[in-house]
Amino acid sequence: MKKHILALSALTFISFSAQAQVDSLKLNLDFRTRAELDNGYKTLIPKNKSPETTVFSRARLGVDYYFQNVELYMSLQDVRVWGEVASTDQRSGSLNVNEAWAKYQFNKNAAVKVGRQILSYDDERLLGALDWQMQGRSFDGAKGIFRFSPQSKLEAVVTYNNDEIDTNDLGDREFYGILDSGERTRSMQIVHYEYLLPKASFSFIGLNNVVQNVTGTHYDMLTIGVNAKKYYENFGFFGSAYWQTGKNTLAQSKNAYQFSANVDFILNPKANVILGAEWLSGTDYDANNFKNNSFSPLYGTNHKFNGFMDYFFVGNHFNNVGLNDYYLKSNFKFTPKASLALQIHAFEANAELGFDVEEQKNLSKYLGTEADAVFNYKFANAFTMQLGHSQMFAAEGMKRLKNVANPSSMQSWTWLGLNFSSLFKVK
Repeated sequence: MKKHILALSALTFISFSAQAQVDSLKLNLDFRTRAELDNGYKTLIPKNKSPETTVFSRARLGVDYYFQNVELYMSLQDVRVWGEVASTDQRSGSLNVNEAWAKYQFNKNAAVKVGRQILSYDDERLLGALDWQMQGRSFDGAKGIFRFSPQSKLEAVVTYNNDEIDTNDLGDREFYGILDSGERTRSMQIVHYEYLLPKASFSFIGLNNVVQNVTGTHYDMLTIGVNAKKYYENFGFFGSAYWQTGKNTLAQSKNAYQFSANVDFILNPKANVILGAEWLSGTDYDANNFKNNSFSPLYGTNHKFNGFMDYFFVGNHFNNVGLNDYYLKSNFKFTPKASLALQIHAFEANAELGFDVEEQKNLSKYLGTEADAVFNYKFANAFTMQLGHSQMFAAEGMKRLKNVANPSSMQSWTWLGLNFSSLFKVK
């Protein structure tokens, strides 16, 4: 009898210990504030117009719970502009759910994740978390995760969009009223495969957008692409290539491409320089209205690619003349706490921008040059400060593109960011 009691006690202890290892609760707290001096951010500021100062903030709380093979996660956030509501009014309407999903792990190689979630792949050129923007980006959908080996993984995602607004529905079908990244997407189907090695990687992505025209008709707009990276001791190569086909929301036939190539020179453990170029196809100003050759980065974190002043593909420039971007980027780490990033971009339109009646020739495609600098300082593990300044030297082509005939001679954007974040385990 005594032996049975001891065995049962041991079994209970082992069971409790095993459960304790998988039953856990983690909290993530994220507070950030960014003050911006806008003297030409996203578009050229007209002459004699004063710069505008705006302060943005975000408070985000994430709760992550694990129990056996189940993981539940919810992230609530409040995003606001300072002073957008009266001091006695706390109802700004800015509180929302950033993520809310459940994940079940069938075994170590297969899992499913359902709910509102962030979709982030590769360098976030096509799909990203958009964490630079205070509100971020997340989707409602279901994702299957399949791991073939420690280096090889496949993910398959399906999203579906609808709304409860019946007044805009058509007689024979539901109509979705939200345009996102230039497209009215009813559903996405995504397949992403990656193969990772210590100093090299390769990935493939296929993204099909089921888009809806104002007539209610649905079309398929397909984007397929690859990303590759290979590093050696003191330098590395990386780049991407995408192709878009099908029809967009405007019912235009799509035939577009993106291509980037980069060389990363590692000068020493504390400094590197990247020389690269990116080409995103565009549509000529006088093109057939039924065809579209403008590549759309869709749901990418576009702030990190074509200059920090966000003149291209950040709520703008979709279905336009495209972009050729030639750049030099550098990073310097002075101490474990302090670093500096410097970069310069030369921009030109990929397609024909317009016609000069006086000269009787097409306008120059050159748009301008942008210089960016960002200083980072880590005061503590939970507190980081960033100070950035960007300058745009716009050409005549940029004036035409942004439709600002008489811009100011000084086009700049300066910002200060304070980020506080902490992750800790409750149990």
